[in-house]
Amino acid sequence: MRKTGAEARGIRLNRFLARAGCASRRSCDDMIFDGLVTVNGAVETSPGRRILPGDEVRLSGRPVTSARTAVYALNKPLGVEVTMSGGRGDEFRALIRGTAPGCVPVGRLDMNTGGLLLLTNDGELSQRLMHPRYRVEREYLLEVPRGTSVSAAAALGAGASIGPGRPCIPASCKPAGCSSVALVLTSGRYHEVRRLAEAVGVVLLGLERVRYGPVRLGRLPRRALRELSREEAAGLYRSVGLEAPDQA
Repeated sequence: MRKTGAEARGIRLNRFLARAGCASRRSCDDMIFDGLVTVNGAVETSPGRRILPGDEVRLSGRPVTSARTAVYALNKPLGVEVTMSGGRGDEFRALIRGTAPGCVPVGRLDMNTGGLLLLTNDGELSQRLMHPRYRVEREYLLEVPRGTSVSAAAALGAGASIGPGRPCIPASCKPAGCSSVALVLTSGRYHEVRRLAEAVGVVLLGLERVRYGPVRLGRLPRRALRELSREEAAGLYRSVGLEAPDQA
C-alpha cells in the first residue's frame, strides 16, 4: 500500500535527531557533517536526508528512536519540585506517569509556583519554546495584597533590572481584580517574576502560570495532566516556526 502525505515524505534527518532529543538542530547538523550518523548502516552526511518509517538511524553507533511525538499540559501543584532525578523526583514523576516515552518538562516552575507546565518528547520544540530568540509569551497570575493590584500592575509594568543583562520589561501587565495582576513575559529568565516583584517593591502572595504561548491552563484541575489536542499542538509548533509532526 502506497503511503501518502507526511508519512511518504518522511522527516529531515537533522529534525529527526533533534526531535529525539539528541541536540539542537544546528548541533545535529554538525554531528551529521562530522560523519557520526548512519542511516541503514551507511554514513549519512546530508542533514536533508529524509527518514522514513523503518529506517534505522544511529548516532555514534547507538540507535536513535523517535517515539510518538506528544505534548502535555500539567497543572503543577505547589510544593512539588520539577525534577526527574533521584528520590527528589519521585513526586513529580508520579504526576506525569503515563506520558509518552521521553517526555520531560519544558523549563521549570519553582516549588512555590503552581499552574501550567508543558511536557514534551520533542527536543527541538522544547528548546525553541525556552529560547529567548522566539519570544514565546508566558502569562502569570500574581496574587498581591487586596486593594493594591492597580499600583502593583503599574510598578511591574514599568520593568526593572533584575541582574546582569537587559532589564526585565513585561510584554503586558494589568490588574485582574482587586488582589490579582496578569503579567506577560517573553524572556524566560530564572525566577524572573519573583525577582521583578522584589525589584519594584511589590509584595507577592502567590504566583501561578496560566498560559505558555497559545496554550492556556483553563479549567484543568490541580495535579491533573492532559495531552494537547492536535489543534493546540499545531498552534504551539507554529509559535516557534515549526510544523507539527503530522504536517512535517
